[in-house]
Amino acid sequence: MTGKPFDEGDAAIEEAYGLLRSWTQGLFRFDEHVHSLKYVIAPDGRLVAPVMVAAMQTPDTALFIPDDEAPVLELLLSLEGFEEEGDMGSLADRWRIHHGIEEDINWAVMDIDMVRISGVVIDGEAIVRINPFMDVEADLCRTINGLGEATLQRICKGHIDVDVEHPRAVAIDPLGLDVRARFDVLRLPFGTTLDSPDRALDVVKSWAAT
Repeated sequence: MTGKPFDEGDAAIEEAYGLLRSWTQGLFRFDEHVHSLKYVIAPDGRLVAPVMVAAMQTPDTALFIPDDEAPVLELLLSLEGFEEEGDMGSLADRWRIHHGIEEDINWAVMDIDMVRISGVVIDGEAIVRINPFMDVEADLCRTINGLGEATLQRICKGHIDVDVEHPRAVAIDPLGLDVRARFDVLRLPFGTTLDSPDRALDVVKSWAAT
């Protein structure tokens, strides 16, 4: 990865983190292979995805978000496989809640080693962050889904101008709400960093009331 000298400026780090949270798919490269990859962000900040077995056997892996022709964000990754029957099986469930049935069955967690954004290179650890809402995330999503499909449809239409047939809240963090649509996961940003789960819920309820 090439770029400007190493820079940990707050602006570049926060922009990179915000963009990472805004997407759930990108273009994945390992060795000479390139293909689309759907991922989720684990509560500890690492990425989770099912990958081809060959991807587990090479140290040369990268993710381009949204793609490699006009990448906004470029991540160099280190992959570690896990079995869904073990202690980390909930991560596979988290991915399925977002994306449905996987095509590949080799589950991996991905550490972010290095990041490039707008020609600036930063340490990947700066954007691998624990979700401070993780202990109540499932409860928040249940409460939001309890508002009803019609309400979530109205929220999606009003805030990102997308018609969604069967929307479902699947993740939430201080920067925004992820809603599963038929073929994709939509991001509804809060527009600022919220300091508590209660505040996040209040924002979503205010959306529902408009």
